[in-house]
Order: sequence, then C-alpha cells, then structure tokens
Amino acid sequence: MDYKRVLRLHFVNHLSGREIAESCGDCSKTTVNEFLKRFRENPELSYPLPADVTNEYIESILYKKPGVSANQLLYRDFNKEAVYKALARKGETLKHLWQKYNAIGVVDGKKPMSYRQYCRRYSEWADSKQLTFHIQRYPGVNLELDYAGKQLYLHNRRNPEETTKVTIFIAALTYSDYFYAEGMTECDIRNWIRVNNNALAYFGGVTPTITPDNCKVAVARNKDWISPVLNKDFQAWAEHNNTVLTPAKVKSPRWKPVVEGHVKIITMHILVDMEDMIFYSLDDLNRVLMEKVDAENRKPFEGLTYSRYDLFITEEKETLLPLPPSRFEYLERKTVKVAQDFSFTFDKVHYSMPRKYLRQELEIRAGEKEIYVYNKHGDLIRTHKRSYTPKDWVIIPSDMPAEYKDYGYWTVPYFQQKASAIGPSTRALIDAVIQKYAYPVQSFRSCFGILRYAEKYSPEALERCCKDAVLAGKCNYSYICNTVSAYHKEPLQSPAPQDTHKEYDATAISGTYKDDDSKYSLRNLLRRQETEAGNEE
Repeated sequence: MDYKRVLRLHFVNHLSGREIAESCGDCSKTTVNEFLKRFRENPELSYPLPADVTNEYIESILYKKPGVSANQLLYRDFNKEAVYKALARKGETLKHLWQKYNAIGVVDGKKPMSYRQYCRRYSEWADSKQLTFHIQRYPGVNLELDYAGKQLYLHNRRNPEETTKVTIFIAALTYSDYFYAEGMTECDIRNWIRVNNNALAYFGGVTPTITPDNCKVAVARNKDWISPVLNKDFQAWAEHNNTVLTPAKVKSPRWKPVVEGHVKIITMHILVDMEDMIFYSLDDLNRVLMEKVDAENRKPFEGLTYSRYDLFITEEKETLLPLPPSRFEYLERKTVKVAQDFSFTFDKVHYSMPRKYLRQELEIRAGEKEIYVYNKHGDLIRTHKRSYTPKDWVIIPSDMPAEYKDYGYWTVPYFQQKASAIGPSTRALIDAVIQKYAYPVQSFRSCFGILRYAEKYSPEALERCCKDAVLAGKCNYSYICNTVSAYHKEPLQSPAPQDTHKEYDATAISGTYKDDDSKYSLRNLLRRQETEAGNEE
C-alpha cells in the first residue's frame, strides 16, 4: 500500500475508505480503514507528515510487533560495512552485490529485499555514517589536471615595477601521485595544449582517461556533468592521443582529489619558497620549478621507504599507453573569403585558390608549418606551406588563369586604363607595380589600393605623388600610402591652357570602380577636366 497517498486522499481530498480503495486499486476498503485507524491512534505520527517520512517508516511504526521491527520480521538484513568495503574493489557494483545477496533466497523465513530497497538501506546507512566513497586507484588509468591557486610573477629588467602573472599548471597520475608542473603567462588554448603535451612527454605515456578541471580551455559547458561540452581543440588533442576526457563536476574538488592534494603541496612547499625569488624569464622560472618538482617526486612518502618516483617507475610507467609518433599540433582557426585575385589572406600572407572558389567562404586551420583549407562542409580541400613573411604570396601555378579577360573586372588593361585617365606618371607606376610579380594577378590589390587615393584625395595629388615615386624608384603601394596625403595639402599650381581632355579616350575609360566603397567615376573626371579647360580658354 502507498501509505502516503492514502493519507493524502483522506486528509486532503476527504475521501472515504471505500473511495480510496477504488482509487488505489491495490487494496481493499477494510485494509484502508484499518490503516487509517492505526494512524489516528499512533502518537508518533500525525498529518501533515514531515518531508523525510517514507512509506517504509510508516509501515515499521504502525505494523511492528512489540520489541521487533517489521523489517526484521519480513526481510533479511545485510552487512552494510562489508558492502562498503567490497565496493572499493575494481569492477564491483552495488547491483552485483545485491544479486549475490538475493541469490541466497529466504533464510529463517525472511526474504531478501528488492534492489530498490537494498540501495535505499545502504544509502541511509552511508549518510548516517557521513561516509565518502573511496575510489580505488589502479596503475596507468587516470590523469588529473588543474591550476594552482597561487601565482608567481615575472619582472621586467628595465622596469622592476612592471610584472607579469604566471599561472601554474599541474598534472598528476592518480595511482603513483607522480606529478608535473609548469608555469604559463597566458592561459589560452594554445598554451593549454602545449603544457599538456609537455606533461605527457614528462610521463612518457598517456592514460586511457584524463580528468581536467572545468576551465574554459578544457570544458566549454558542464551544467549537469552527464553531457559536458568540451573545447573542440582539446577534444581533438584527446583523440590524437587516444584518450578520453572525463571532466570533474563543477565546484566538486572530491572528483579530482589527487591533483587537489598536489595543488596544496605545490602551494605550501614550492610556490611559497619561489615567491621570494626574482625571475626575468619564464624559462628560468620553469627550470627552478621543475627542480623542486623532481625533488618532491623523489622524496619518500611519510612513514614509507619509497617515493612517488619509485612507485611510478616500478608499477605505473609500463602500464601507460604509448604516445603517438608526433605531438598534437594546435591549429589556428579562421574563416576567410577568396577574393577577386584568386587568393585568401591569412596572417598578412596571400594563398592562391582555384577559380571555382572565388567569393566563397572557407575555413582555415593553420599549423606551425602548414595551412589546411576546408570548405563549408568540413571537407579538406588542399594544404599550403605556411609563410611567415608579411605580404608574401604562396601560389600553386595551376590556380592562376592563363588569360585575364574572361574573369571578373580586375585585369591588367583595366588598371592600365584607370591609371591613364589620371595621368602618365600614375600609368608608369601601375605598370612598374604589375611587372614586379611573376603573376600579374598578384599586383591587383596593390593597384586597386593605389588608384583609390584619387578618390580619397584628388587625381592631381595622386599624379604628383606617382611622379615623384617613379623618379625615386619607389614604385610600390607602401610609398604611395605613406606620402600621398602630403601632396593633397600642397597648393595646386595653375596649369597651362591646353586641351588635356583630348589625351584620353572616353570610351576606353568610361568604366567605374565596382567596389562597393568606391564611387569615383572616371567619366566624371573626364567631364570635369573638359569643363575646367573650357573655362580657362
């Protein structure tokens, strides 16, 4: 009988014993009335019930015989202390222990408890003893990661007042307590992966599972612990090393007790000594830190004759999984768009792409030596060797079109015509810029940038600037960018009367810039020059 439900129907809904029996369907009217009678007559119980009262407790109070509990009469008890110790064995579960208990069957007229009742009885006993479950540790099974709460500082040699914070990363093997520590000036994903790579190299292997703290570089979200969202780069690192990430519960130090203990050790026995030292470089700080970590690892356990290092070498090192042939490489991710010149730009360097990818968005994953290009579906398109020279071009010859008249509006004749409309010096400079590159398409961005200064300042200012650039032998975008503003501020000289407009072919230069940001029309320029010439005449 669901005693609590019967009481609620009687005292809250004011139903009779017959109505309650019909509603419940699992007991008779006589049984319900007998229960309500016992409840009213028992001084230990009253309605409403306290929140912690269970049906089992109500039954033990109302139906017990003098001096003997109802459970003792009906169900066979079990040794909770023995269950607690048995759960420390590897692979043992409460379900398995109940199955062995249930298999014995009825003893002295007492039947075994159900699995649910068995679990509840054990939980109540554990809560009353305020016990915490001891996790049995086995060699080479788990590695725990965390940051130390205390920080160190790097000093500037030239300005002693200026300091840089150093956060201490800690990795500890759960069986031998053998641990690793390293300082970090930036706690970003790149440095997080770097120190984890260094930790695995220090141990000489990897464990099947790794338990990190819930820092953002490791776990993106962990609301319920059941389905945490891992950092995608750290997850890729785990897959590369054939291990599984099992983050601890948020704000639950007991889920990573080994590394928490090492946080205390490092803080109290290492960082306290090092905070009085002055360090000017991270390498010097980490060198001293590792000396102290090695000394701590080789110090015997209190009351024992062996150390963490001894336990690691003799029992745990050989159980670690082997490291992959190469270290995991962190990849910078960025979304780029292929421009009109058949290239995308990453870290100030141009990389060529085939014509079919023009104006498409691509995902870039850049490593130390190579750049991997993926389409929007996540498929690898190609690989480029990475260049660290600003404004460099990394070109695959097959990407460059054989002719330029059949694509876009950025062509050699296009920029030559625009330059001629401004003046002969501008045309000479544009020709020189185009001739610098093996593929003319490489110069198109520079040409476009140079010609846009005719709109920003004036065609006359750009022409005078280009004339000086040609005479000085500095035909490049950087020179024009840095000097054209000075020509704009100079007063204009009155030109001699002449029909300058007759030098240009209006039909050849009637196009306009098609870039959204540029509204300058070369036809308007021609008309303005014609008007000015007519006024002077």
